[in-house]
Amino acid sequence: MPSREFELRVRDMLAEIAVVEETVSGFDAELFAQNQQVLRAVLYSLAVIGEAVASAIDELEAADPVTPWHQIRGMRNAVIHEYFRVEVETVWQTTQLDLPTLKAALRQILDRLETEGG
Repeated sequence: MPSREFELRVRDMLAEIAVVEETVSGFDAELFAQNQQVLRAVLYSLAVIGEAVASAIDELEAADPVTPWHQIRGMRNAVIHEYFRVEVETVWQTTQLDLPTLKAALRQILDRLETEGG
């Protein structure tokens, strides 16, 4: 049995996306790059998202084969293992471009899970 149910992993990722959205609200790329506390908070959330993906990647790929789950897991690996190579601009772009797309995909997965379970 997995350490955490698939639906809870999906909810964890959505919760972290909400944290990132709140954290970067009112920031632009320049302010984001200058604020180490905000950057660190976002990196932590990206690590959590990537860990949730890594722990449920087979189920995620089955539920949504279009989303680049391996790239999301790769971002986690970069943040944790290659932290010295992470570019602030890439992190900012992830918050602005990739997380909204991921959020939509996760909401669709969650909607299907709730429909199937309910």
